[in-house]
Amino acid sequence: MTVEDSLRELNNASYFGVLRYGRSYTNLVYTFLTFPIGLALFIYSAVCLPLFAGLSVIVFGFILLYLYLWTLPKLMLAYGYITHFFVGLPIPDKEYVPQIEGTFFTKAFNALKDKRIGKSLLYTLFLAMPYGTFVFSLMTTLLSLVVGLIGAPIAFVVQYFLGTGDVWITWVIDHLPLWGIIVILVMGVIIGLGLIPAVLQLNNKLAIWHARMVQKALTR
Repeated sequence: MTVEDSLRELNNASYFGVLRYGRSYTNLVYTFLTFPIGLALFIYSAVCLPLFAGLSVIVFGFILLYLYLWTLPKLMLAYGYITHFFVGLPIPDKEYVPQIEGTFFTKAFNALKDKRIGKSLLYTLFLAMPYGTFVFSLMTTLLSLVVGLIGAPIAFVVQYFLGTGDVWITWVIDHLPLWGIIVILVMGVIIGLGLIPAVLQLNNKLAIWHARMVQKALTR
């Protein structure tokens, strides 16, 4: 089975069938990694480019630009290895890192002619951090909801016997009969467990889409 067939099978998995794929869980780890990696890439670009602009009147500015454009594709290639490890999409071979021609002072500008460097630059500045922040916030919210629903009976038992002072649990105890509370808690656990496959399905699609975006940045 090819990588594309494997990803297609994962994407088309049944609602509960997604639970049996180990890749569903590695994709979840990958999704959470997009935030710190995207933030680091953005900070790196946001710091280097203004420095180049400010120092462009002296030779050191060109040296800084050269070093930045030399390291950017290497960082993206490292990201590609992370993508390959967690999501499974293949990455370009060792020939990916561009061989920039020209004299020392023209290499930095000639580097911009390589589409892979241009795409990596666009990704680090405009896509990496916004996407990482979005998916991190979304998955954190959904997983918190799942954990809250599944853990609600424990929270209720602790409040019921120890009286921890949670306002909403106190209100439920005061206004609902015990059988009604039990029904609500059981339904909450069932809903929480039922949401797990939905969260994994959504996460798989987000992880694969992002992995393809990284892959495109690494190819001509």
